[in-house]
Amino acid sequence: MRQQVVAGPLQDQEWCLLVGSSAASTKLRQLLPAIQLALTQSGAQVNAIRIKVQMPGR
Repeated sequence: MRQQVVAGPLQDQEWCLLVGSSAASTKLRQLLPAIQLALTQSGAQVNAIRIKVQMPGR
């Protein structure tokens, strides 16, 4: 999974994660509550996480 996800920009407390496939996007959406909780516990100022599918070569 880690190979499919690239950290995108953080703008206005919204973090964008870029993924390489729709399957990875689906799995990542299932993990969003745990990711959000981990970020909050570590003190990160992220209020929302957006996922964008970015096909290789684009």
